[in-house]
Amino acid sequence: MYIFDISAIIRRETSDDKEDENNELLERDKQKHEEQEKEKEKQERLKYLSPYAKSFQIFKDRKALEDVAIELDLDTNTVLFYYEDYLRLLKIDWLFKIYHDLKRDFPMFFYLYNRIKKEGLNKHDITLLVKNQQDLKFMEHRVDLYSDFIRGQQLQKQRLEQEIDRLQSKIKTIKPNINLKKGNQIKR
Repeated sequence: MYIFDISAIIRRETSDDKEDENNELLERDKQKHEEQEKEKEKQERLKYLSPYAKSFQIFKDRKALEDVAIELDLDTNTVLFYYEDYLRLLKIDWLFKIYHDLKRDFPMFFYLYNRIKKEGLNKHDITLLVKNQQDLKFMEHRVDLYSDFIRGQQLQKQRLEQEIDRLQSKIKTIKPNINLKKGNQIKR
């Protein structure tokens, strides 16, 4: 019989007003029991593992390297060798995640990686390149805006020149008439 079974019997027999509180206690007892069972199963499995595999489990539990040496009765060089393998696996896992994220873009990523190696670029250089690329795009956008503005000004200038030509030709046609009228007024 488990603790949570006894709690259920007591709760049923006493039918206390604190049923919610009892339910919470019952749930906590149940969770503790499940955690204890899992820990027992883990310890049972660890009994049959090699020291190499046991060390990985201890590393995974984030215990210190000296704990591995003590628990498994291993020398320092062996613990460090196991830990190096463990870290290698973690980094490979990280690489697999990156590969999965890249999917079809992996050839482009690989090309970029080779190009960075060939050029000997560091993080600072790469950051500057990306920033400069963004600045160039911004400048291209500004150039496009200014080009559009200049084209608009040129069209405006052409319209004004046409208007000036039209007015000058009108003045030329009106000027002889004005001269004639002035001459007629002088004669009068």
